[in-house]
Amino acid sequence: MAQIGIGGGLDIRSEEPTQGYGIRLEYRIVNLPPVADLKVRAHGSYFSDTLKRRNSVNGLVTEVFEEKTAFDIGAAILAGVKLGPVNPVAGIGLGIDSSELNADRTESHPSQLRGVNEENLYWNLFFGGELSIIPYIKPFFEYRFVQLINSENIDIKDSERFSLGIIFRF
Repeated sequence: MAQIGIGGGLDIRSEEPTQGYGIRLEYRIVNLPPVADLKVRAHGSYFSDTLKRRNSVNGLVTEVFEEKTAFDIGAAILAGVKLGPVNPVAGIGLGIDSSELNADRTESHPSQLRGVNEENLYWNLFFGGELSIIPYIKPFFEYRFVQLINSENIDIKDSERFSLGIIFRF
């Protein structure tokens, strides 16, 4: 049985920026053949989006580029059940979320406008599954509910994420 898993994929979340990439490293700590296992996971996600806004006041046109980035790292414990080709998993975890909003003025005024940068602790619950069709290569899907513990400037207290990717087990 594979003890270590390394994987990644697409992460989609409910707030802006909505699309990003995730990576994960898993280690099986308990294996109860043939039905269940218990794993620990370290994971990270990165999201980025740039928007161009054009403002016009009294004939004066200003273009502003807004860049929103967010990344998080965390650790989780998860339990899985082996049910043929689909292995459902569920777990709970903690992590750190960093969100940043920068607005850059270009063309007319190249100076940087005020941005917001905030780091928060979060907890999450998740469930999903792995497909065991090909040995050592496991496509996965996961739904994750994330709640920030103490956000000040960011208006988002909780969010939802959907992850889809591949994990290599060896």
